Amino acid sequence: MVQARGAERTSMTKNGNGNGSVDDDSNARFATSSEDKSKGRKWFDRARELGEKRNFDHAIEYYVSGLEFWPDAVEEACKPLHGCAVARRQTGGKKPGLKDSMKRSMNDKDPKKALLNALWLFGHDPDNLGFVEGVARNASRLRAEDAACWAAGLLRKGLESAPKANAKQFRTLTQLAEEMGDRAAARGESAFAAAAYELGIETLNLWGRRIPKDETVEAAVKNLSTRLTILKGKYQDADSFRDSIRDDEEQRDRHDEKRSVQSDDRLAELIAKAQREHEENRDSTQVLKRLVDLLCRRESEEDEVRAIGILVTQFKRTNDYPWKLMADDIRMKQLGRSVRELAKSGDQEAIKEQRIKQLRFELGVFKERTVRYPTDHRIRFEYGVRSFQAGRFDEAIPMFQSARADPKNRAVCGMYLGRCFFRKKYYDQAVEALSGAIEEHQFSDDDRAKAMRYWLGRAQEASGEATAARKTYGNLLQLDYNFGDVRARLDGLPASG
Repeated sequence: MVQARGAERTSMTKNGNGNGSVDDDSNARFATSSEDKSKGRKWFDRARELGEKRNFDHAIEYYVSGLEFWPDAVEEACKPLHGCAVARRQTGGKKPGLKDSMKRSMNDKDPKKALLNALWLFGHDPDNLGFVEGVARNASRLRAEDAACWAAGLLRKGLESAPKANAKQFRTLTQLAEEMGDRAAARGESAFAAAAYELGIETLNLWGRRIPKDETVEAAVKNLSTRLTILKGKYQDADSFRDSIRDDEEQRDRHDEKRSVQSDDRLAELIAKAQREHEENRDSTQVLKRLVDLLCRRESEEDEVRAIGILVTQFKRTNDYPWKLMADDIRMKQLGRSVRELAKSGDQEAIKEQRIKQLRFELGVFKERTVRYPTDHRIRFEYGVRSFQAGRFDEAIPMFQSARADPKNRAVCGMYLGRCFFRKKYYDQAVEALSGAIEEHQFSDDDRAKAMRYWLGRAQEASGEATAARKTYGNLLQLDYNFGDVRARLDGLPASG
């Protein structure tokens, strides 16, 4: 597997519709913003959960959806996607049919769309070398170099084990390797370029063994070998060679720091280096954030406590509140993880105690944040949710009323307001708030829409509107016949009213 080098030298951008587009440098890598990486990780995290539950079809869908945001996420998505694909195949998963292949064209003019189509097909039939080739070819078109090189490696292994591999497949892989190597050499990524050329030479040698005495293959091997020799020959003196190695090591560090999957030894090495840099320059925000990110990478309680201590110390030294905010975020993540781990044990009393501990901490955190950021509707929403969970409805109601100004949370705020009014026995207000929430919610049949209808029915029932409640419960039954106690409540309503 070729490791990426020199990612910060890239200049490929994304245009307004989210498709990869190349600027003046046609050799540049596809660049993914931090925001898009964050979006991609959310999809990958959910995909991993689905894969652990052996829900491979949905896991594959989620990995592909995340790769739309971050096409070059090899460790985070491509490799786990391959694992799901193999597991799905072993459990008798159905292969894509002709309609699937026609619907998901790997020859689409948009390279990103073509890549996503190829990834979906590959996820449903990982042994199909045509789909593997589609992933490699379209990743290369998009300049998602790490994904292209990963897929090219898979294709190389597949061709070696395939008894009926044809000349066209060998030719395609050789061309891809050559193109990747040329682009990397132009970017100054000598290690990546050398590995790509070597992949091309290996492919050609395999091709030559399948088709002996093919002059075309012999000429191509000589051509790529010459390029590899020229590349290595650029460093004739010791100083330039050391500079090259030093640059490669720096690039390797930066690349490895961005990987979510890391060996313990390598991660410890990166943490130690980041710690030294932080001690040398305590005012560097970038260095401190990198150190904290590395400490939190493997969800080790010991490392996270260390990160919290570093952040709190920085907050006390600078009085810069975002450092405390980061420390509190880590602590909330720890508490949430503890609840999930206890849930596996089935100890209800321990789970209840941990949830109370979590809620108390989060109430304090978000109450403090509403003071620090009084106009942040997202924070007011989060404080409202915790206040509702704690039964503090008089505190929750104004938070949700204020947070409704954020269009993203308007409908869910309406649902929580309705439930708060219901618990306060303000049933007319609850009916009004829940009715509005249902109108504003963009989906009519998801879990939240069902919950909104259920609580609307409860509010109507409590306010004596039996006819309206019967209709609401009836609509909910059509969506989900087994939702909660809705059948019992419908049966318990008077025949007319």
